[in-house]
Amino acid sequence: MRVKLRSWSVAAALSLAALLMPAANAAAAPAGGPPPCPGGSVCFYTGTDFHGSSWEWTATSGYRDLPPQLHDNVGSFVASTEACFINWQPKETRAVHNGDWRRSYKGDFGGRIDGVNGGHC
Repeated sequence: MRVKLRSWSVAAALSLAALLMPAANAAAAPAGGPPPCPGGSVCFYTGTDFHGSSWEWTATSGYRDLPPQLHDNVGSFVASTEACFINWQPKETRAVHNGDWRRSYKGDFGGRIDGVNGGHC
């Protein structure tokens, strides 16, 4: 018995290769964890995935209003200390702990945050 081998078309071979190899964009995707933020600080970013304008709040500075570019506009954050995120109208708070981070926060409390204070809420 003789088996006839089929030849693959170039298009079929490329399609199979595309399925088996990771996409080029996957290599460009952000790493699984957040960027470093100095101990005793919370690092805020206007964009998701820790991009855009940034600002570092330190626990020793006490309560601070967020700068204009971040007021109601926190896209992501990394916390290296205990903190309390505050929205004033209506008053809401969110406790943040050392090691907390959010890659996409604007659709959540990041779209309402007005200020940050140290310690627990």
